[in-house]
Amino acid sequence: MSWAPNNDSAATPWADLLPEVCDYVLDRLDAVSIIRFPAVCTAWADASKRTSRLRSGTPALLTSSLDADGDYIEYDVEAGTFGLHDVATGKSYYGEAQRLKNRTWIGGKDDWLVTRDMRCGVELLKPVTGERVPLPSLTAIQGLEVPDYELHVVVNNRLYLFQQVTLCQTPAQSNGYLAVSLFSSGPLGLVAFTANGDKGWTPLENPEGVHYLKYTDASVHNGKVVAVTESGDIYSWNMDGTAAEPTLLSGPEINVSHDLMRGFYLATSTGGHLQVVCMYGYGDIKDNRSRRIVFKNQWSFFARQVSLYELDAPAGTWRRVRGLGGDRALFVGSSYPFYVTVPPGGSNDDLQADCVYVADLFSSDAAAFDLKLADDTNEYEFQRRRLNYPAMRESLQMPMWFRPTAYPIALLPNCS
Repeated sequence: MSWAPNNDSAATPWADLLPEVCDYVLDRLDAVSIIRFPAVCTAWADASKRTSRLRSGTPALLTSSLDADGDYIEYDVEAGTFGLHDVATGKSYYGEAQRLKNRTWIGGKDDWLVTRDMRCGVELLKPVTGERVPLPSLTAIQGLEVPDYELHVVVNNRLYLFQQVTLCQTPAQSNGYLAVSLFSSGPLGLVAFTANGDKGWTPLENPEGVHYLKYTDASVHNGKVVAVTESGDIYSWNMDGTAAEPTLLSGPEINVSHDLMRGFYLATSTGGHLQVVCMYGYGDIKDNRSRRIVFKNQWSFFARQVSLYELDAPAGTWRRVRGLGGDRALFVGSSYPFYVTVPPGGSNDDLQADCVYVADLFSSDAAAFDLKLADDTNEYEFQRRRLNYPAMRESLQMPMWFRPTAYPIALLPNCS
């Protein structure tokens, strides 16, 4: 005799799944599904709170995926695969995003990525949901000739190679997206920006008469585009076209040997003050990762220490920051910088307070630099903890920070 269940008995009581069953399911999900799991219903959201898997706001390092078969370097780009490595727990997760196939990430903010294809087509992508917003092509830089077969621009017969895109605002913000791109050409750099509704990228003029100006990072602060050079000087531009040339803001005085190589990042404090991260080390290394889509000079030396400085705008002076209140950490790299709150005692050895975390360095995927251990009297003393995760070796993709965000619990349905 066959048995045919009625509708009530056939309905799966998803809300009544035992916690260990939810854990069993989570253990077998890919990275994207783990992030989406709490959005299924309120009961599953509660179940996710009991675990520590890619929680909303947690800092994770985005890398290439695993390469079990030893395939070509481009494999992870073709397949749209990636890895997410939770700094708070040390656990690694892997996934695949259809919209990432044949695209590389070149910047990002929170859980939005700036991606490009092989012909300079640029778009914003939220891999967890599949949302995407096209950006003007990097071939659409006003007044510049840009070959469409390589990621570079040509102005006044000078070739500028692509360096990075900083996503300062995402499409979810009230005024829409805002992005700044950096290019380099030997001793000179180029800065351009685009905002929601723009048809192209607006290039910003370098100061007249300057023949050596290499930018290492760019952002937007108080409505102006700001960029820091490898010497630590900061330039700012109005975005409304009222001033053609930038304004020079002298950077902080950094008392380290000029023999050391240095790299700079920009950040904003939780109080809205402009900050500069100085990373320095030794050894002009010929990096073998020259096939990377994004390439920075920071990859060509061993970074040993980091110092952090904050601007007192009214006084025009910088102060050294030697701690972050004992409960925060700062994350910088090719993605937009952000702070995270660190639980008392730290979640593990990798996530610690009063540290600056820098993504994608020579000899490591990322590193944590303890501000309390910075010692100007011993410039060659290591101040860092290296973070390395399982991923494809010599990938086209660069390691970059990624922060999952939560769905509004109040809008979620019940499971039953």
